[in-house]
Amino acid sequence: AGFIFGSVKANALWMTPLMPVIFIMSAIVSGIALCMLTYIVIMEYRKFRVLTSKKPWEITPDEIHDVELDLMRKTSKYLLGFLLAAITLELLDLVFRGYTAVKSWDILRNVIYERDFFKIFILQYTIGDLVPFIMLLMPRPTVKRLVVALILVLFGVFMMRWNVVIGGQAFSLSFAGYMEYKLPFWPHNIETFKEGFFGALLVGVMPFVLFWIINKIVPSLMFKKTEEA
Repeated sequence: AGFIFGSVKANALWMTPLMPVIFIMSAIVSGIALCMLTYIVIMEYRKFRVLTSKKPWEITPDEIHDVELDLMRKTSKYLLGFLLAAITLELLDLVFRGYTAVKSWDILRNVIYERDFFKIFILQYTIGDLVPFIMLLMPRPTVKRLVVALILVLFGVFMMRWNVVIGGQAFSLSFAGYMEYKLPFWPHNIETFKEGFFGALLVGVMPFVLFWIINKIVPSLMFKKTEEA
């Protein structure tokens, strides 16, 4: 998607050579964060099953907890690296736009620093980037802190995509004014379903449904119950 947006010369917000790289980096960040979050959910579910099961298992809840945190510490280092790269590229793109100050910079500046200031600098950069970055840097990570940090990372990537895709359509090609976007909630037809909340929800849920189906065929992280003496 980044290569497509970066090649659209008709849109001033999308027309930047850094757009493909920014999208790739944010995709890596969201992929690592979602994998970590999914892994934590699976491991906590396994631990819950071990604790609530009346039959003994081959692995104890403490062993599951130790494996999880050790893996999270190692994976979070990669997440921090790619998150730092993504933030750097986004800020570099912002500085580049201000330095070049092309014809469209006046309306872009109005959109970035005024109209969408809260979405970009508060929701995306502060809550979605800075806060989880600090949380992941803190020593002695806990499961709860990791879950909060990973959710915030995913939220930051979502806001980045929202600000680019929706924000890029906020102003007209002639720079004569702004347009408002309202997310359709209840679908009235197939178009409002695809472009609305339930269409996005379907796309977001489908990978987990496919993972559940594949896991039924090829079980992963499966702990067997021990035979009672």
